[in-house]
Amino acid sequence: MGFMMGGITGGCLGFLVGGMTVLRYGPGDKGYLATVGNQMLQTGGFLGFIMSIGMVVRAESVDSLPPSSLFRQQQQKRPMGAFWSNGRRLPIVIEKMN
Repeated sequence: MGFMMGGITGGCLGFLVGGMTVLRYGPGDKGYLATVGNQMLQTGGFLGFIMSIGMVVRAESVDSLPPSSLFRQQQQKRPMGAFWSNGRRLPIVIEKMN
């Protein structure tokens, strides 16, 4: 899954970078399509490789935790941007500093 996501993202990024390279420096000996395609494959392969490593590391770190600690982690998560206590929103108090 990580390789596929990185490959697609890298292919799109390679298309943009390859297109700009062809417009700026010309196609060279290989032609337009081969130059852009080569850039897409290189960038897609690189980002796919990096994303696949990240997915493996992330998956291994979650599986290595015992189930009880995963349950505690999920209970301790709070919504971003708000302070919650027992399901009720707490007021945010701003004090003046002297």
